[in-house]
Amino acid sequence: MPEAEKIELRAELDPPGETRRQARMVVIWLVCLAMTVSLVIATRPDAARDGYDQGGEVERWRGRRVRFALLFGLALPALLTVWLSHRHRRGGAHARGIVVDVVDGELRIWGRGYGQRVRLQDAEVSERLVDVYSGRLGTWRQRRLRVRPKRPASAGGVWEIEIATVAEDADLDLDVRLEGGEGDCIEIGRQDYERLLLIVRAESQKA
Repeated sequence: MPEAEKIELRAELDPPGETRRQARMVVIWLVCLAMTVSLVIATRPDAARDGYDQGGEVERWRGRRVRFALLFGLALPALLTVWLSHRHRRGGAHARGIVVDVVDGELRIWGRGYGQRVRLQDAEVSERLVDVYSGRLGTWRQRRLRVRPKRPASAGGVWEIEIATVAEDADLDLDVRLEGGEGDCIEIGRQDYERLLLIVRAESQKA
């Protein structure tokens, strides 16, 4: 029996992860808002409750309240949002933590919440072009590799894996369909995609 091909690649972009990124951004702003309110309440002097200002305590607290709002209610969540968006950019640390590999005749995607694998032997391998819209990431065209196994690699396993790369003008000359869709699969680099395509096709044709 021919030896199984092996390859390990890193993702460049995680469009499905945009939903999780947006949810984390909302959580960041809510937590920072709650922290700001808690600090303001915790540092409020008794004079502010009693309605009189003794020794300028209330005025100083009002100044602290403004600083708390600017620092913890605005600057901190803004910086965390920029950091999170930087991690989720194309080629960023988030995407690089997603691994695509072919091992022991299986195509696998794992890391950053992914855990999918399909058997390649006798699998249906096809390609398509997809015009994608994905919120903050905008619109672009993907070239996608679709793998459908004859049966899942394990009980409860997936019946299909799609992996994409950014399409080029020359891809329009391919005999593949052009469709519209959403950013619902990860992307890898162009050269990595072409290497993966060759190996996946070779593995799917092995007896």
